[in-house]
Amino acid sequence: MQRRILYTFLALTVLLAACGRSTPTNYYLLESRLAPVSADSLPSKSLRVAPVNVPEYLDRDGIVSRVGESTQLIVAQFHSWGEPLSHGVRRVTREVLTRPMLQNGVNVLPAGDESTADYVLYLDIQRLDGNFEQKAVLDVRWTLRNKFNDVLARGIFVDEETVAGKGYDILTAAESRLVQKMAEHLAQRLPGLTGGKQ
Repeated sequence: MQRRILYTFLALTVLLAACGRSTPTNYYLLESRLAPVSADSLPSKSLRVAPVNVPEYLDRDGIVSRVGESTQLIVAQFHSWGEPLSHGVRRVTREVLTRPMLQNGVNVLPAGDESTADYVLYLDIQRLDGNFEQKAVLDVRWTLRNKFNDVLARGIFVDEETVAGKGYDILTAAESRLVQKMAEHLAQRLPGLTGGKQ
């Protein structure tokens, strides 16, 4: 009888220990993979990237993917962004813009009060998601304003990247490349709009 009670106790202990474990959450960052930039002096003109707008379906920790070409979405339970997606897009955009804008006489400022910059770049993400083994899509509306809030230019950037696999690391890498390409596109447009060289 005591042996049966002992076995039952051990079985319950193992079962409770197994229930106590949960799948660990994996965290991902958008990244630009750029070399650091240094400057001995900074230009007097400045540009700030405003907080980025993202649609509600993306405004969450879990990484969002699509089921094929349908409108059905999957929000990952154990694969999350390491920072709000809007912050990641803003950070990568600043990183990519810094070197070319410095070369054209404009300092890209860190996050802060937009009213203190000569130019402000606004990004409105319409879509940034993908489906496994197919593609990731980025759709952005951008606006450049001066310190008087006048619109200097507006544009749309839409692009796709192949997602060659089923892992979230592959999907987020494709999304990183899209954000970097969008910022590189802006790096070609903005110098001419801010009085720099084109």
